[in-house]
Amino acid sequence: MSDNNVQANKSQNKPQKKSNNSQRKQTDANNKSANTKAVSKKNSKKKIRWDEIIRKGLKHSSGFMLSLLINIVIVFIIARMFTYSFNFAYSVFGDVAKDPSGREYAVIEIPADSSTLQIGKALEDNEIIEDKYVFWAKVRIKNLGGKIKAGKYGLSSSMTYEEIINLICGINDEDEEGD
Repeated sequence: MSDNNVQANKSQNKPQKKSNNSQRKQTDANNKSANTKAVSKKNSKKKIRWDEIIRKGLKHSSGFMLSLLINIVIVFIIARMFTYSFNFAYSVFGDVAKDPSGREYAVIEIPADSSTLQIGKALEDNEIIEDKYVFWAKVRIKNLGGKIKAGKYGLSSSMTYEEIINLICGINDEDEEGD
């Protein structure tokens, strides 16, 4: 009987081992699926993180591009302003003609009650001078606003601002040199 008991115990132990093995297999399978889920969660978190990083990077790069564009526009405007200022100052203080090789003359009539800007506009419209404001500034600097004489004048784009001002003010170069 003791042999039978031993065999009965053995037979009872065997199914338990099988059930333990199947439990282990199931536990391993559950662990693998849990690991797979964890890995997929990690991957999805990594993907989300990469997506967030890319999104933030694009957001920062678009902000950078916008500020770069604004800076380029500002630099361009400053360069244009500097160029205009330099050319204006050069024209006011230099001896400049619109077209030094120009040979055509135009007759310009200056009415008695014309302002310096109106005269400058008429000269600019007839393409005698480049800029009416340069003409105005030169007249103001020389304080010749009240000395401009009404009348008709034959002027050319080859004449400098100085020559035009002297002509319409009735100033001879020889008179200036004698002073």
